Amino acid sequence: MSELNEIERADLCSLTIQSFNRAGSGLRTFPGLLKKVIQQRAWERRIVNGRVVELPSLRHLITAKPVDGWGEDPAQVEAVIRDDPEALAAFREAMLGKPGRPKADEKTRYNVTGIDDDRGNSRAYSIAVVQRECDPDTVAAVMAGEMSPNAALVKAGLRENRQVYLPRDPAAAAEKLRRQFGNEFVDALRRAIDGTH
Repeated sequence: MSELNEIERADLCSLTIQSFNRAGSGLRTFPGLLKKVIQQRAWERRIVNGRVVELPSLRHLITAKPVDGWGEDPAQVEAVIRDDPEALAAFREAMLGKPGRPKADEKTRYNVTGIDDDRGNSRAYSIAVVQRECDPDTVAAVMAGEMSPNAALVKAGLRENRQVYLPRDPAAAAEKLRRQFGNEFVDALRRAIDGTH
């Protein structure tokens, strides 16, 4: 994409927030528009109502009161883009200011990072870990929506699978456990129940 001028960046930001505030088709176009805002770093310098507006970050664009910003909650923006892994990853990186883990002074109450730690619990964080730690095929599956970020992290051994629901039928439960954890786990469970090693 070619570099946008200050007026075009303002138009892009305006179109993006209009899309966010529209139900239906507007919300469907929002993730793509937000990706363009992030790619262009459109918040840095734009002309709004005849004056230059410069903001230091995407977070400022989202939270600053109109007309300088959108006056929105970052958590609501994340909720709208949650099913677009590419937009979510770009959003998280832009909200943190750089790829990787945040510094202590970058921690916020927003779900991108935890309140008291640097791990976070959001879908955006999980996608970032997948991109950083998993093999290219797994990353591609997550970005294509074929696998959830959580399933990818479980598969890579980076997150424990906390299975809660099991069918009442023992055979169905065993099959579900086999799909979730693999044959070795089910065989080890069977040996543990039987008291054999």
